[in-house]
Amino acid sequence: MRKNNIQSIIPHIPDNIDSHALSDEISKFHFEIIERRLKQSNLTTGQQITVINKIIENMKSQKTY
Repeated sequence: MRKNNIQSIIPHIPDNIDSHALSDEISKFHFEIIERRLKQSNLTTGQQITVINKIIENMKSQKTY
């Protein structure tokens, strides 16, 4: 296991918080992580687009209705 590698995040959510506002904040958080990782990678623009497309496909396949 690599040092300083996040294994999981367990949010502690107060009862009085708006779930839509929380999901927006979590989405911003994930976006910032993905953006930072892509900038630090040595991937070409095409490869970065492929990574983003795979993330989107994965999210769509895990979405429950």
